[in-house]
Amino acid sequence: MEYEITWGGDPEDAGVTARGVATVEGLDAWVQEGLSDSRYRPGLRVLVDYTQLDWSDLSPTDVHERVALYAKDAIKLDHARVALVMRAPVDFGVARMEQAYVELHPELEIEIGVFFSIDAARRWLGTFPAPDPPADS
Repeated sequence: MEYEITWGGDPEDAGVTARGVATVEGLDAWVQEGLSDSRYRPGLRVLVDYTQLDWSDLSPTDVHERVALYAKDAIKLDHARVALVMRAPVDFGVARMEQAYVELHPELEIEIGVFFSIDAARRWLGTFPAPDPPADS
């Protein structure tokens, strides 16, 4: 799995584009890279383009593992809003399962939306206020 993170956008504050075959390790890698970047801040709005990513190898157990990784990083995630754009109905279903598990754990304090189009994802992200600027700006 390969990914690229870009910073800035409208209305997203960061974007991720992933391609190849989805793995728990690959999905967690972009999250960890984003969280460790100095531009990451509470309330960040993230647009994730998974339209080039094959989710067919992920199982429900893998989705549970993803949510456990979110729990490990809950303090760092700090009210992130993440819009996932999927390529196919089966991929959409896996992402909705992840969204449902996150919703069962409000202590994670992140919101996930799942979409078939980037335009719809951006409209949803635009409903959230922009995060506060970094403290050093």
